Amino acid sequence: MRGHYVWFAPARRLEETARLAARAPAQRVLEVGCGDGVLLEGVIAALRARPERVVGVDLSVGRLTRARSRVAGEFVCASADRLPVRGGGFDLVVCAEVLEHLLDPDAALRELARALAPGGRLVLTVPVVGWSRWIEARLTGRVRFLDEQEHVREFAAVPLPRCETVATLFERIGRAGLRVTEERGAYAFPHRGERLWHALLGRGPLHGPAVALDRAIGASRARRWGRYLLLEAVRRDAA
Repeated sequence: MRGHYVWFAPARRLEETARLAARAPAQRVLEVGCGDGVLLEGVIAALRARPERVVGVDLSVGRLTRARSRVAGEFVCASADRLPVRGGGFDLVVCAEVLEHLLDPDAALRELARALAPGGRLVLTVPVVGWSRWIEARLTGRVRFLDEQEHVREFAAVPLPRCETVATLFERIGRAGLRVTEERGAYAFPHRGERLWHALLGRGPLHGPAVALDRAIGASRARRWGRYLLLEAVRRDAA
């Protein structure tokens, strides 16, 4: 995983997501929106034992082909709101940075909940409009990335034009029959600045303390003001 994203900011995002996903054992793992399989590979490596079953779902045939070359598992071309899996089949479901692309995130969340086995965990991540982008939005009147063709929505700690608040996201999660059990933030640094930070500290003795500081901020009340929000949720009927 580090080799694929070496010295770039996505490495930290992937590491933090895999770290959260692997904090409990899982024998049956599903990633929705698996892309090239880089995160799925990292999750499997982080787990203490190799899962018995690994499934990846994505809409891109090309990315699924690359995922198959990286990870031993089953890979299916399908959408998040119509998962071709039986209900209750997975101990761990991962959905990283997918909801911001979907026209119907509620349908996808219901499907993610359906795929979870009793006692299973959903690890969900979304990008958020952190403090640096909030300042930029107040100064320019626009929220960066919302003008991109792929992003349907953005998430923010406070109301912003064309953005959905994190509180609204939690309401969506609750309507899908899920309960959030863990919330973490990642990247307290500005978008471009964090790339420089990672490049400068990635090779040196300050890297460990810098990561520890970022994790401490991500566990504080400022967690919704970073760049990514990492959530763990369980089905309400199994909580």
